[in-house]
Amino acid sequence: MDKNNLSKKVGLLLAGCFITFNALGQTTIKGQVVDATGEPVIGASILVKDTKNGAVSDLDGNYKLDNVKDGSVLVFSYLGYRTQEIPVKGNHVINVSLKENDEVLDEVVVVGYAVGSKRTVSGAVDRIKKEDMNKGVVTSPAEALKGKVAGVIISQAGGDPTSSPSIRVRGTSSLSGGNDPLIIIDGVFADMTMFNSLAPGDIESLTILKDASETAQYGSRGASGVIVVTTAKGKLGYSSLSYNGQFGVNTVYKNLDLMSASEYRETAKSLGLTYTDMGGDTNFLEEIERNVGLTQNHNISFSSGTDTSSLRASLGFVLRQGALKNSDMKNFTAKLDGTQYLFDKHLKLELGIFGSQRNSNIQYDMHKMFYSATAYNPTYPNVRNDKGEWDEDLLANEVWNPLGLLDIDDFYKDASVNVHGKATVNIIDGLTVSAFGSYNYWNRDNKFYIPNNIQMGKLNGNGWAYIANTNRKDYMGNVMVNFSKNFGKHHIDALALMEGQKYTYDWNSQEAHGFDTNYFKFNNMKAAANVSWGNLQSNYTEYTLSSYMARVNYMLADKYIATVNVRTDGSSKLGNGQKWGWFPSASLAWVISNEPWMKKIK
Repeated sequence: MDKNNLSKKVGLLLAGCFITFNALGQTTIKGQVVDATGEPVIGASILVKDTKNGAVSDLDGNYKLDNVKDGSVLVFSYLGYRTQEIPVKGNHVINVSLKENDEVLDEVVVVGYAVGSKRTVSGAVDRIKKEDMNKGVVTSPAEALKGKVAGVIISQAGGDPTSSPSIRVRGTSSLSGGNDPLIIIDGVFADMTMFNSLAPGDIESLTILKDASETAQYGSRGASGVIVVTTAKGKLGYSSLSYNGQFGVNTVYKNLDLMSASEYRETAKSLGLTYTDMGGDTNFLEEIERNVGLTQNHNISFSSGTDTSSLRASLGFVLRQGALKNSDMKNFTAKLDGTQYLFDKHLKLELGIFGSQRNSNIQYDMHKMFYSATAYNPTYPNVRNDKGEWDEDLLANEVWNPLGLLDIDDFYKDASVNVHGKATVNIIDGLTVSAFGSYNYWNRDNKFYIPNNIQMGKLNGNGWAYIANTNRKDYMGNVMVNFSKNFGKHHIDALALMEGQKYTYDWNSQEAHGFDTNYFKFNNMKAAANVSWGNLQSNYTEYTLSSYMARVNYMLADKYIATVNVRTDGSSKLGNGQKWGWFPSASLAWVISNEPWMKKIK
């Protein structure tokens, strides 16, 4: 036998043995994850320890993991349950029953206006602490929360650093109204803009109220769910100085495969089409995109405390650059919180100040930009002509030179300031009275200028400048009485609330057309030749809201829980006889795991 043939056969035999042994060393593991009552746990995390190989349990609690080595250890985890580690040891089916984490159940949870623990709450409530949030390059609270809570869907337009993420709690609840959840930050009514301006490092915990029994505390505004944000505060008797920073880069992972200039010419000729040949060879999609976009997040904080007071101050900066060359976002934040106890801690005073400024550069018409970039004639050059203008394809329909669209300036500046304070008096053991007040100011400047030497500018009156300014002021105050007490096997939490809010909103805009020069852009509107009827607009809105709310939470023998909420809101927006609405709710819960007969079941 030929030695070369023998060597090849031996080599193939050894390679086959190696592949066989390697395959035998790996297997597929499947199983089901349930809780102590046997109910499937949806969204539980199953991870091969010390690897990135993992899976998530489905609607039936089932999971499947491929390529698991025989000596591996599987880590099962889910929020509110104890983490379990189970060696594979040759098993192909591993079923797991997760046990509730008693420490998590007893943790203090801010449930809207009320404060309790997950053990005493009958509604659907999830709490995410700072250590449970997403790690890595996280630049917004939504990114920190994404994927952490079942039933909360968070999505964001890819490549646009200025877009606000969409948050849906248990799906879409309205066809015509808003579907964003109500945001409460340290007791202050907020919105997605204020939520996204928070620095992730300033957040201590996030509590999500999902069902009607808990969201009814906020009336109709809580119909799409409620996210209660508790920010970090200074700690009594503790001082610290800390810095947290992340840096990342991003790039377009995959682009459309566009025709080159030569392919374009050949295709047009083969189809007998008339086309303009400018002698260039340009991939316009690559021309409008950044090679590398930067992401930065920096946060520095100082906290100090004594036995009776605490203080925390922080500064933050976030930079996000998008896929397009002229898209980026910069967010500057400053936060100050202080707490003071007086009269042997019978009086507690709290003060919070938060300010942010968010500067955004965006593409004026994102859809037009990408549509033009993918459809534009690639024989057009990527440089200006002798007139200093971008050549336009007059044979094209609904597309313009993408490099000309990059010359459009579209700028947003969002600035906000919030000041809030609270005084809490401890009357007797278990009975407190508190007064809370807040003032929130938000301003948005939007300015754009479309040059007179690009096609869009020529079609809009030879240059188009636009300026809009929006101001919103929110005033809120409430007085609340809280009672919490244990009577043997009985535990009761009760509160009564009286609240008033006032909102003012004013908006104005101006626009002008016909500019002889692009030098001033939107900074000199009188340089324009034309100001038409309707180019100057303004609006002012003001309304008030009065509310009363009562809540009782009762627990018997650490097993049976009942919660009743009643809220009524009166709005000045509505007509006489229709101003008030009632929002009652009730819920029951049974902690079956605390039954003596259940404790015997393992």
